[in-house]
Amino acid sequence: MTRTVGATLATLVVVLAGAVTVASAETIRIGGTGVALGGMRILGTAFEQQNAGTTVEVLPSLGSSGGVRALLAGAVDLSVASRALKDKETDKGAVARLYATTPLALVTSEGAQVDRVTTEELAEIYSGARQTWPSGETIRVVLRPISETDTKILRVLSAEMAQAVDAAFERQGLVSASNDQENAETLERLPGALGVVAIGQIATEARRLKVLRLDGSLPNAEGSYAQHPEFVKSLYLVTTGSASPVARAFVDYVLSEEGQAILASYDHIPVR
Repeated sequence: MTRTVGATLATLVVVLAGAVTVASAETIRIGGTGVALGGMRILGTAFEQQNAGTTVEVLPSLGSSGGVRALLAGAVDLSVASRALKDKETDKGAVARLYATTPLALVTSEGAQVDRVTTEELAEIYSGARQTWPSGETIRVVLRPISETDTKILRVLSAEMAQAVDAAFERQGLVSASNDQENAETLERLPGALGVVAIGQIATEARRLKVLRLDGSLPNAEGSYAQHPEFVKSLYLVTTGSASPVARAFVDYVLSEEGQAILASYDHIPVR
């Protein structure tokens, strides 16, 4: 995965370098975490409508780290991240601004005959002790990388869940998704699938997924699962001091009352 992102960034630098002098004042290139890309496309369309001649180009998922690297390399004008910046990134000039949060949800495929799960059952599912839904349908767990924020959040649900997540990575035959779009597509496609997706991504990408109750409650645009406030993803816009005027204008738009209202209408929690 690291080699793939590196190759993608190298290609972006080469391909885009020749266009910078022509389009930098009118084109905003955004790359980074997949969970934020759908929202950036929607906000970009609204921004273009108010700024004639401006194009907002949202690249395929690079991940939070890949997006910051692309930004620092000059391959994108803005990046989006679902984590706070690391010291080594801020030391190189990256600056992050929180622009929204969005609750995470446990989801299954649209046709699955299940609508709820408990933390105890979830630990049994991830460990492999429970492998079928009450209907008898096989549960197909979809894993994210062990370093991914979604995986870390699952681990803090309980001590048993932390052990179960470790056990899941030792199990044979489980499906793994490297980025947010692949994750959502896999969960849509596999009957009886189980995984984690942000409800903001479900809304902005019109994903056909069923959100499950966890310990009796549902996440929504107002907040996370009632008993699990940690089930929330923070979203950041990342810039540098060399950001173009049009890139800075887009950041201001995202943080404006109008931009925040658009995000709220797609199951994000605004920061203002």
